[in-house]
Amino acid sequence: MARQLQIAGLKVLVVEKHEPASEASAAAGGMIAHCDPHVSQSLKPLIAASAEMYPEFVRRLEGESGEFADLCDAGTIAWFDDNETPGCATARRLDDTELSRMEPMLRLREGAWFLPERSVDPRGLGRALTKAAKRGGADFVTGSPATEVLTADGCAAGVSTSHATYSGGLVVNCAGAWAGQIHPIEIPTRPVKGQMVCLVPQNVVPQSHVAHAAPLIEHVVRTPAVYIIPRSDGRVLLGATIEEAGFDKRVDPEAIQKLYQAGIDAAPALSSMRIHDAWAGLRPGSPDNLPILGETSLPGYYAATGHYRDGILLAPITAHLMTQFITGCKTDFDLRPFSPLRFGDNEESGTG
Repeated sequence: MARQLQIAGLKVLVVEKHEPASEASAAAGGMIAHCDPHVSQSLKPLIAASAEMYPEFVRRLEGESGEFADLCDAGTIAWFDDNETPGCATARRLDDTELSRMEPMLRLREGAWFLPERSVDPRGLGRALTKAAKRGGADFVTGSPATEVLTADGCAAGVSTSHATYSGGLVVNCAGAWAGQIHPIEIPTRPVKGQMVCLVPQNVVPQSHVAHAAPLIEHVVRTPAVYIIPRSDGRVLLGATIEEAGFDKRVDPEAIQKLYQAGIDAAPALSSMRIHDAWAGLRPGSPDNLPILGETSLPGYYAATGHYRDGILLAPITAHLMTQFITGCKTDFDLRPFSPLRFGDNEESGTG
């Protein structure tokens, strides 16, 4: 969003507790899963628009930053639970012959779908966004989280951290699962833990997290038990758990082994790869698991959080719509279903 606000002519300061894009964004798988049958009806238009924006979004960012976001468009091969069907009209069924031809490393099973989806490397995307924003003139302050929104004359006037205060004409809370910890307005997000595994070929020693090997699997694969995301450098990611575990980011070896085994069950050839890394991230959930987008009850204080499992997918459309909203333009989609005000009056959460 910082880059989009810059393009609209605003001067931007990003206050980050760690390095930019190092929390939920860095932990994500990067599936642009606009065909997922579990997408809420109210969210479908935004998801479809965001998926369509992705090629140009990545092309522009890579050009501005010189970073590689690894946007892949081979598509997704998916199996769903009984009575579930894809949420896009261009999906199609696959028989065993076509499945074997498209992805010979997969175990044959009935009910396969081909979904015209893409995937992206969220860490590469995060680097591209950060560098593009910096090159565009954005300032970054890292190492201490924002703890409070400052006010003047009844409007947002900046933020404070434990070390400093920063003034501004408006404030946007993009703090993800931590959004609710910023006073005085309560933005009701909660952390939803997800654990993931990274596999690399047995004979490859990764350097700078890059395996440099031909991908074993070409398509993203989704089953009810696991999703498999190949990267163009040969890495394969397996994910992801969904856990209501508070702010606990510890990796559970048992959960990692379950993901690894589920991956092998879907694609037996993955047994030739080894676990290189595993991590956990905290998705920002909301009470109704829909994004929180718009102005709070404090004038000049906006929220852009609560994206739950769709943060990477919704990145382009969120930046676009919030920039329209903040700059007083008519938004391309109605944001009222996602307003922070839908949870009540955003009363002060107090201090302490």
